[in-house]
Amino acid sequence: MIAALRRAVASATLMYVGALAMSGVAILLSIALPPAERGLLVATTASATIGVAVGGLSLETFLLAQGRRWLDELAGRRSLLVYLATVPLTAALARVFAHYSEEARPGLAVAGAACIAASNVPAAAGLTLGGFLSVYRYRAAFAAVAPALYAALILAGVDDADRWLAAWLGCQALMAVAFWARHGRPLVRLLRRAAPPRERLARLGLTHTGAVAQVFTYRFDQLALARHQGPDVLAVYSLAVAAIEFTQAGAVVAAQRTLGDHETGSDRRLAGLLRRAVWLSAGMGVLVLAGLAAIGVLTDGYAAALLIGLILVPRSIAVTIGKVLGARLVNLGGERATAVIAVGTALAAIVGYSLTAPAYGAVGVAAVSVALFAAHSTVTAVTLGSWPARQDAPAPASPARNSEVGSSA
Repeated sequence: MIAALRRAVASATLMYVGALAMSGVAILLSIALPPAERGLLVATTASATIGVAVGGLSLETFLLAQGRRWLDELAGRRSLLVYLATVPLTAALARVFAHYSEEARPGLAVAGAACIAASNVPAAAGLTLGGFLSVYRYRAAFAAVAPALYAALILAGVDDADRWLAAWLGCQALMAVAFWARHGRPLVRLLRRAAPPRERLARLGLTHTGAVAQVFTYRFDQLALARHQGPDVLAVYSLAVAAIEFTQAGAVVAAQRTLGDHETGSDRRLAGLLRRAVWLSAGMGVLVLAGLAAIGVLTDGYAAALLIGLILVPRSIAVTIGKVLGARLVNLGGERATAVIAVGTALAAIVGYSLTAPAYGAVGVAAVSVALFAAHSTVTAVTLGSWPARQDAPAPASPARNSEVGSSA
């Protein structure tokens, strides 16, 4: 047991999985709140994390693509200013999203977004300089703090979302301080270096475009429901979405393998990877539905989550297909194509969710979500089918990394 724990602590991958697991535990514990209070919690944390995803400029992906030499030798004072600008930018965007939802606590959303963005800057530097294990250890540790505090609040009989949000905000603030203490020194050194002739902002913008578009497709449904249906409906819907998204774990692994496969026969291996990922998603979907059914029986106010989950299972399969095929398209040099597809889907999502949420509620929004991701995967497949085969094997593409960090309910 101790040996297994030591191996886990020594593995960046397992630390990353552990952080995800702790976020899942936090989501499950939040069911202890009354639906209205949980809706407020979800609306606030969602406003913050969407603000980070949109305003964070995909900094981890960009710096990893630039490489260690960029951070060690080329980046300077102006570079640091650009990276630090993500903090006020994410805070301002979190305020906008909180206002749109009409259910979030704007001040807490702004503070949480600023703390998460502040921790992402040194974390990106740590990853770029090869400190994967250290970064993911920190993330796993602080991801475990939130559910521990939530459990203490449950034992104390606290069902006030504002106090839960205070605990969540405290985790984000402590994480920001810890990351700067551990990985902030290379960034401080940039203050002593002149700015490079070019900041490569065009590359930063292209990297970030597709990521931002996907945020709206994945998360704008919850903001629309918070605005038009209120916290009770949002609480049930967000629980179903969070549960279904666990079924997509295999898609992430398959997409990373596809991105890194530049050897002869990669097109044939793609079919096997895709088939296994789809079957895994479907199998996990059955388990998740059983879990949602149990939650509906054991708790008050969450029975409808099972129906939403049933509707969303096809979305999970569509997301799985889209991730793997999109990774193959990037593998072949189709970054711009994937960005265009993502932007088109996001625009349709904003319109579709906004029109559906007032009249049809969670069921309608879930159905629109399925249609959007089905369209996304279909267009990606068609584009990939017409894409020219690669003649020369380029350097492996860097897999996109999620810069959204922190424990969300």
